[in-house]
Amino acid sequence: MEYILLGLVLLLIGLLFYLYDNNKKLAAKNRALQEILEVKDITISNLQASRVAVKDVIENFSAHDEVMQLIDAGESRESISEKLGIPTSRIELIIKFDKIKNASS
Repeated sequence: MEYILLGLVLLLIGLLFYLYDNNKKLAAKNRALQEILEVKDITISNLQASRVAVKDVIENFSAHDEVMQLIDAGESRESISEKLGIPTSRIELIIKFDKIKNASS
């Protein structure tokens, strides 16, 4: 009877060590997965920001000629904003891009 009880205690201790070891392995895998998820979230965020930036550049280029024609015709930035439905900040950006482009030419 004593040997059975001793055997059960040893079995229980072995089971506890096994579960402890598996818990450590799972915790390490969980940390690795969390790091992968963080990298994924950062990558997605960067891709979204890049997509927005590309969209802004395309919109600026598509409106560039029309904005510069109106500026050359003497139109104010505010009237161009109203006519084209473009914020004045974007018009300012288009004008700055044009100056940079002309300066590098």
